[in-house]
Amino acid sequence: MTESYLQIAANNEELARDIVEHASARGVTVSTAESLTAGMIASTIADIPGASAVLRGGAVTYCDEIKHRVLGVEQETLDRFSAVSHQTAREMAVGSLDLYQSDVAVSATGYAGPGGGTEQDPAGTFYIGWAYRAADGGAPVVESARCHYEGDRSCVRAYAVAEALERIVRVLNSMD
Repeated sequence: MTESYLQIAANNEELARDIVEHASARGVTVSTAESLTAGMIASTIADIPGASAVLRGGAVTYCDEIKHRVLGVEQETLDRFSAVSHQTAREMAVGSLDLYQSDVAVSATGYAGPGGGTEQDPAGTFYIGWAYRAADGGAPVVESARCHYEGDRSCVRAYAVAEALERIVRVLNSMD
């Protein structure tokens, strides 16, 4: 059984509160690159008082052309792997990290449904990418995860927000 939209949204608010509190205490900034979620990750963080000290910005890159032009996702990546892939999610996160000069960036790309998707990645499948600046000042650490959620469009998108926020919390906790 899937969680309701309201349950997921309440959890997302708590995750966002943790992000604002922990990032503020560490002097860490956050940014987003969003396709599937169309700004919901950044908006959820911005709903928390004190977010202005943490949130640098968010890019809504709903189409491939904007992923490429704004975030620097390679056209070859989009052509070879599609917009819904580990590779694109990672490049989106790095693009956000660079665009906003943040310390941590997260991305979301996927198929919210009810249509769309592929046999390999059906509706409800999404990829979360995250990137953060290494402590030694070297190249950023970049990772991604494939997720799938059974539910209606709004629940899939809310669950993607939850996954993205959880990744930020994990990165912040690793900075202790």
